[in-house]
Amino acid sequence: MDPNTWLLDTAQVELLEINYDVTAVVPFIGNIYLDENFGYIIPGALLLYIDDALRKSATIEVLPYQRWPSYVATGLNPAGGKINVFYAVSFDELFDSPLLMGKLEALPEFKVQGKIHQFVGHGLEEFDRKGFMYDLQKIVQAGGEIIGDIPYSHYSFLAIPTRRGFGGIEHLNSASLMLATRNVLSDTAARNVFYAFLAHEYFHTYNVKRIRPIELGPFDYSRENYTNLLWISGGFSGYYQYLIVKAAGLTSNANVLEAYRQHIANYENKPGHLLESAAQASHNLWAEGEDASSRSAEQQAKTISVYDKGCAIGLMLDLKIWHETQNCRTLDDVMRRLYVRYDKQLHRGFTEQDFWSTCESIAGTTLTELKSYANTTAPPDYPKYFSYAGLNIDTVSHQSPGAYLSADAVYSDSRFFVSSVEWPYGGWKAGIIPGDQILSIDGGTVINLPLEEFLKEKHAGETVMLKGSA
Repeated sequence: MDPNTWLLDTAQVELLEINYDVTAVVPFIGNIYLDENFGYIIPGALLLYIDDALRKSATIEVLPYQRWPSYVATGLNPAGGKINVFYAVSFDELFDSPLLMGKLEALPEFKVQGKIHQFVGHGLEEFDRKGFMYDLQKIVQAGGEIIGDIPYSHYSFLAIPTRRGFGGIEHLNSASLMLATRNVLSDTAARNVFYAFLAHEYFHTYNVKRIRPIELGPFDYSRENYTNLLWISGGFSGYYQYLIVKAAGLTSNANVLEAYRQHIANYENKPGHLLESAAQASHNLWAEGEDASSRSAEQQAKTISVYDKGCAIGLMLDLKIWHETQNCRTLDDVMRRLYVRYDKQLHRGFTEQDFWSTCESIAGTTLTELKSYANTTAPPDYPKYFSYAGLNIDTVSHQSPGAYLSADAVYSDSRFFVSSVEWPYGGWKAGIIPGDQILSIDGGTVINLPLEEFLKEKHAGETVMLKGSA
């Protein structure tokens, strides 16, 4: 058998009991984690399954550590009113429903269309909890209104702590979050970024968990599941996250346009946009994501982000539909039709042909050019699509002020570390690599400032003297 499969002879056995250990030492939402304070369990990484039982219902009973509260947070439904016994309609639902337990804090829950939504976390720091939940309700409301349906009985945001920033993984009836909550609402800019992130993760409840490429469920759990359409799943969620926050009344039109500008700039300023299509980036994302740290700066530079390119395509597609239908239809209509047709009626994902035929049906015209933007490296005609909305976009390259070292750095524990290096520019040619510590720049002591601040008086072609240690 293969490394993922056990073959057991049960001919003479009525009851088989299996005991096994699972490593749970990395505090990350993509892993199982357990310590004296909390436990985060992904059933798909913990439980065995029988091939012919994957589509059958299942129940699971959770027994938290005796020194913890008995409460377990999850997107699963309770089974028969029993404490910490949960029901799943299939193993697919069970495997896609993390469980969080331990020393938790549950923020005040809210309802949208009569469905309970909760935010439960461990290690939440100081922030305006009441104001945050009020805003989160508006985000969920705005996200649900795009599709017009709330497809679950209740929804859980599950949060575990991290030292800085935030990240998330979407699930069928929940979202797993890693948060450093101390500064997420500290100012308007930080709040805009954080709320867009939450809107992105929540919209995945529809776009990828239900409106999904056909390869993304039901899964073959014995191998990787590749698709060429992650630019829709990730990129369109990136497009919609800003519209959701705007519809919730939590940001401005100017902020939305600036966010789209940044996604386009990220894509256009990376060498990979000449080498890799959105479809190729989607297919390659699984293998590349397994261990991104093992890739060189050159390898990373030759790729693109499905989030950046997908967001740009989503924006242009939406503008195209608006234009062709004289403002009568939008990309929302595409998403709703995909949801009803393939998730609700056919109970399957969509193929690439299904997606484009739906788009063309809504738009009332062929979309050959937009298809090429997804499947080739053809340069997008941004001005044409932006003009449909009366918008201008400057696509001319400009010399930025100061010098460009092609490296980013972070200040941590009173030290300045290189976080990334971009191929094929000066920093990369000089042999700088991520993890290097910068001790001085042109003989001056480094302090907690963005790296570009040290270089703003420099000019292209000048030499910058860095002292560092590996």
